[in-house]
Amino acid sequence: MKKLLVLFAVLVYASSGAFAQKVKVQTAFNYYKYDELDKARTAIDEAIANESTMGMAKTWYYRGLIYQKMHKHPKFGGLDPQALVKAYESYKKALEIEPKYEFQEEIQQNMSVIGNGLFGSGVENFNAKKYDLALVDFENVLNITPDDTLATLNAAYSAERSGNKEKAKTYYNKLITMRYKEPKIYIFLGNLYKSESDSAKALSTIQAGRTAFPADNSLVIEELNMYLYSGKDKEALESLNLAIQGDPANANLHFAQGTVYDKVNKKDLAATSYKKAIELKPDYFDAYYNLGAMYFNEAAEMANKANDLKSNAEYGKAKEKFDARFKEAMPFLEKALELNPTDTNTMVSLKQLYARINETAKYEAIKNKLEGK
Repeated sequence: MKKLLVLFAVLVYASSGAFAQKVKVQTAFNYYKYDELDKARTAIDEAIANESTMGMAKTWYYRGLIYQKMHKHPKFGGLDPQALVKAYESYKKALEIEPKYEFQEEIQQNMSVIGNGLFGSGVENFNAKKYDLALVDFENVLNITPDDTLATLNAAYSAERSGNKEKAKTYYNKLITMRYKEPKIYIFLGNLYKSESDSAKALSTIQAGRTAFPADNSLVIEELNMYLYSGKDKEALESLNLAIQGDPANANLHFAQGTVYDKVNKKDLAATSYKKAIELKPDYFDAYYNLGAMYFNEAAEMANKANDLKSNAEYGKAKEKFDARFKEAMPFLEKALELNPTDTNTMVSLKQLYARINETAKYEAIKNKLEGK
C-alpha cells in the first residue's frame, strides 16, 4: 500500500510539473500581451527547455511572437540582437511540429514580415560598413526566401566587401544561374577571379556575360581589359572595335586602340586613333604625350639606323626624314606639357627633342625647368 501511495505521489508530482510548465507557456503569452517582454522571454525560454512543453507548437509560436515583438522595441530592443532570427526559427519549429497548426497562416505572414525586417537590417549594416553583419542578415533572408534575387545580390556584395571571396563567388554564380538581368554581376565575378590570378576563369566569366548581354558595352570594355591584362593584342583590338562601334564618342576607347596599335607596330593606325581621342577630348594629356612619344621614338630609331649608312649623301637624306619626324613630335609633347606642366617625363622628352633639332633657346629653358631654376 505504501508503494502505491509513493507511486501515486510521484505521478501527481510529475503531472503537476508538466502542468506548471504549460501554465508557464500561457504566462509568457500574458506577459507578451501586456508588453512585459523581458519576463515573457524568460518564461518562454524556460518552457522550450522543458521536455513537457518543448514539443508543443504553441510554445514555439508564442516564442516567435515574443522575439518578433522584441525586435526594435523602444524598451526591450536591446535584449537580443538576434531577436528576428530567433523569431523566424521559432515559427519554423512550430510548423515542423504541427504543419497544420491553427495559426499557420498568421505564422507565414509573420515570417514574411521578418524577412523584410532582416533585409532592412542588412541594408543598415551594409550602409554602416558592417559588412560581416550585413552578410548574416541577407543570408537569413535567403533562409526564408531562397530565390530572393535582391537578397542574393546584397549577400554577394556584403561577402565581397567583408573579404569572403568564396561566398561572394557563390552568390554571384547563383545570380547567373537564376538568370539575373544585370550585366555587372559578370564583371564583379570576373574581377574576383582576376584578383586570384585566375585570368582564364576571369575571361570565361566575362565572355559568358557577353553571350548573355551581347549589346552591353561595359562587358565589351571589360573583355578588352581582360585581353590587355593577358597580353592578347589581337583579341583586344577586336573587342576595341566592337566597343567603339557601341560608343564612338568615347575618347578613352580610341586612346586604348592607339596604345594597342602602337604596341603591335601599326604606327599609322595608332596615330589615327590618338588623334581621334584628341579630337573628342582636346585636353587629353595621355593622348598628346603618347602620340608625341611615338613620333619621337620613331625618329630616334630612324636616326640610329642612319648612323650605319656609308655615304654622306645617304645620311643627309635620312637626316631630313628623321628631323622631320622629330619636329612632328614637338607640338604634341609641348601640348602635353602645357596640360601637365610638372610632368617630368614630358620635360625629359622635350629636352632630348630640342637637343636633336638644335632648338637651343627651348633646350635651355626646359633644362632650367628640370633643374628647378
